[in-house]
Amino acid sequence: MKQKPIILIHDVSPVYFEELKKITKVIDKYHYQNMTYLFLIVNHANEHNLKNYPEFVDYLHKLEREGYHIEFHAYNHVGNEFDCNKTTAKEKLNKSFEILEECGFKTKDIDYFIPPRYKISEDAKKVFLQKNITIIFKNKMITNKNGSVSDIEITNKEYTWYLQKSLVSSAKKSVIIDYNLSIKEKKLFFLSIHPKAVNYGGGLEFLDEFLNETSKN
Repeated sequence: MKQKPIILIHDVSPVYFEELKKITKVIDKYHYQNMTYLFLIVNHANEHNLKNYPEFVDYLHKLEREGYHIEFHAYNHVGNEFDCNKTTAKEKLNKSFEILEECGFKTKDIDYFIPPRYKISEDAKKVFLQKNITIIFKNKMITNKNGSVSDIEITNKEYTWYLQKSLVSSAKKSVIIDYNLSIKEKKLFFLSIHPKAVNYGGGLEFLDEFLNETSKN
């Protein structure tokens, strides 16, 4: 049996509540809940604190009960916020985890972090790795296992950044090639998607067709 693709949903925020519902509808259709990781922004643009959106938080807890994984993406997602010094990184992470705990999430269960725009300083990397949180990039993960830090090669690609309907077929051909190559090379295959971007044009159609194809494996 082939390794299933792992779905990374970036920018999970109350700003994109309706978009997220449409995305998870497709994921649920093919029973990919356990293969889907939700990367949360806890105070989007310093204006959308999760604590002020109980309906959205309840929805995230519902998804978690169904098998979705709750992970961390950003405090406010303003600029390259974790391209910073160690003190700032610690402050942002601690503030973020306080909000998540107040919303009922167990931060000790957070295993993964995607830096906003994949930008992060060496100092900030250490902050996450010291908490045994794996950092995901476009072509690798950095992980800390029992004090041993290592890089793991991965395939992490996004095909639905405002994908036009006319390009769905060619995007699907590309993802199947990349997916099969990653299996051949024994790499994990991550499919990154952004709410709003994937909801545009042919994005959800692409997601539906790709998950349909890989669910047969």
